[in-house]
Amino acid sequence: MTPEVQARYTPEVRAAVAYAAGAEPDALKDIDAFESFVHEIEVGGAPRIVKATWSGRRDAGAMQAELDFVTYLADHGAPACRPLALRSGELLDTVPCEGGGWHVTAWEKAPGTHLPRADFKPEHFRPWGELVGRFHRLGAAYRAERGPDARPTWREEIDSLALGDHNEPDMIEHYQVLREQIAAVPQDPTCFGPIHADLHHGNIHWDEEGTMRVFDFEDMIDYWFVSDLAVVLFHGIRYTQDESQEQARYDAFAPALFEGYRSEYDLAPEQYEALPLFLSEREQVIRAVILRSIPPEKRPDFLARFVEDAGKRVRAGE
Repeated sequence: MTPEVQARYTPEVRAAVAYAAGAEPDALKDIDAFESFVHEIEVGGAPRIVKATWSGRRDAGAMQAELDFVTYLADHGAPACRPLALRSGELLDTVPCEGGGWHVTAWEKAPGTHLPRADFKPEHFRPWGELVGRFHRLGAAYRAERGPDARPTWREEIDSLALGDHNEPDMIEHYQVLREQIAAVPQDPTCFGPIHADLHHGNIHWDEEGTMRVFDFEDMIDYWFVSDLAVVLFHGIRYTQDESQEQARYDAFAPALFEGYRSEYDLAPEQYEALPLFLSEREQVIRAVILRSIPPEKRPDFLARFVEDAGKRVRAGE
């Protein structure tokens, strides 16, 4: 979220968001403000998550598609946090403001907590793979049953994140070449459909029994299923203090992830062969989002190092 958009989340807007969610403004507990403003409240003694998303980032049709798909997943037993009704009785409300508005949604709060990256072990990646496979099995059925949603195309969604004027025309050129390589990957309902698109450890809670619950579907897109596997692996191996260990982490985590995935769903061999393309895409998208959203003076050291190192990798074709 750019600083200009953040400035539009005024105290008056915040109060209106709280009202729409069924709470008082001072009852909102702030959690995050990266892609949306995220709060926690209590309604009827139970915690829930409230999100306010800028209309310039996502329109109401795309958000309704997200709500419908997550409800479908939860109704079919997938470990996804369910959307909850707002004060209006609807799942989506909009608070208008100058230049646009803020789309308000409420969600179940996931029990448990994040698994620290430092604690990752191969045994965590098998159930992670099972979870991704279950989502894709249901996603393939959802696409066949419901047809396409009123959402932007995958090119519009991904390109809006990755392309930008960062005074790096060569990086844009590298990205455009990659996009054409990805566009050539076979696409049919068995390998392409609604995906979470951001299944890293920050969007998953683990409880004491080791059960996983997924939240934050706001990057949901109709896309190649293999991209979800690339996201899990990318965030499982990148951002380490010692880059020399990243290949070893991949070699340890990938087989467990694929084993779990194939226990629920499977893809044609050429889809797995395309995995490096989607790993590279994730790297380029994350780098562009950091450049767009976090000024250099506010970037933690590990993100500043990632921006520099990822640029070198992309330019070297790695």
